[in-house]
Amino acid sequence: MEVLSSNDPAHLRLALAGELDALTAPKLYEKLNQHLQQGSIKRITLHCKDLTYLSSAGAGILLMSIDNLTPKGISLELVEVQPEVYNILDLLGLTKLMPVNHV
Repeated sequence: MEVLSSNDPAHLRLALAGELDALTAPKLYEKLNQHLQQGSIKRITLHCKDLTYLSSAGAGILLMSIDNLTPKGISLELVEVQPEVYNILDLLGLTKLMPVNHV
């Protein structure tokens, strides 16, 4: 997971790579919480070009993040999502809860 630079301090951009599963999902959640405590973030973009797999644990972390961020007025979006990952997100209904831009 890599934090991408942004000129806007209210916009957090993270690049995800590999698998978002039971081992890596809690790390993503922790990273999001660390950044949320540091500033006035209003928008989070997860760049998923190099994300190859999404498990139910990974989907659960995304859903929990949506539930926590939405009441605070913070948007979460996924961009450059690979077809295999998009299919899982769509099957679970997450594409209806947040913007998902697929390749």
